Amino acid sequence: SQQDRDRDNDAANPNGNITITGGPNVAPSNTSATIHWTTSGRAATIVKYGTDANKLDEKSAQPGGERDHNVTLSNLSPGTKYFFAIMTDDNTVRTKGEFTTTGAASATAATAATPATGAKDNITITKGPDVNPTDTGATIHWTTSGTAATILHYGTDPNNLSQKSYQPGGERDQNVTLSNLSPNTTYYFAILRDDMSERTKSQFQTKPNAAAAAAPVSGNLAILAGPKLDVVSDRSAIVEWSTAVRSSSLVHFGTDKNNLSQTAEAPWGATTHRVGINSLTPNTTYFLQVESSQAQGTGTGTKSGKIQFTTLAPGSSAKVNPPVIPVQ
Repeated sequence: SQQDRDRDNDAANPNGNITITGGPNVAPSNTSATIHWTTSGRAATIVKYGTDANKLDEKSAQPGGERDHNVTLSNLSPGTKYFFAIMTDDNTVRTKGEFTTTGAASATAATAATPATGAKDNITITKGPDVNPTDTGATIHWTTSGTAATILHYGTDPNNLSQKSYQPGGERDQNVTLSNLSPNTTYYFAILRDDMSERTKSQFQTKPNAAAAAAPVSGNLAILAGPKLDVVSDRSAIVEWSTAVRSSSLVHFGTDKNNLSQTAEAPWGATTHRVGINSLTPNTTYFLQVESSQAQGTGTGTKSGKIQFTTLAPGSSAKVNPPVIPVQ
């Protein structure tokens, strides 16, 4: 399949013309920081870091190649500026950044600001988690009683949840989209706190892929329905649309209808497309346009018209299938 050929190309040329498509976003705490970014193809997850921009003598690397990258740096000093560089396999710099850990730099203040071992926040899950699986992915939605990190570990072995999804910042309305799953397979997941303790755990089964396998990969690429909003909350939304053939899932969005500079995407190969948008601003009008393209080399693609929607007031319960307004 084209997806297999794309994977082979990524593996054969891991750096190639791969670019960073989202981030890097940094979520620092007192003594650690999580860095998240996405790439246009599978790439190594390598970060060098340190307190001297000219001497990044610490390194974090994860084996294998990913498109969605999460790195947690630990044993950092509170109230301290750190510099980092995201690297390629051949040790060239993809991009650089910096962040400052929270807390005070003094040892006394740092000790006071550090929670006791085993301490947990008192935030609870007030709704969900609700899972909407497809054959190769799943969207998981839940709400919390207060602003909390969006951290989820998952896998096919309940005793080894080796895959991770992390979104920087804090939300009450949480949406996680998992991709590259195996059809007709049971997956287990755990929603975690910042200290990696469990809030809750559950499981789901992906759907068989008979329909996807039967869907054509070439032909007249057209948007048959949508885009529409499946869910909208104060800080997130899930966009849905369908196409006549299997294609990519890309959403362009922003607060200016003439400058949709932000993007969100899901893996190639769907005919029913669902893409989660996170870190939105409450009580704000957004404009969006979806785009689907066939596999590389076919040269065809299509975009929808633009629609607008408004996020909910802070703390409001998420709405399902809210109305959207076409943009003229």
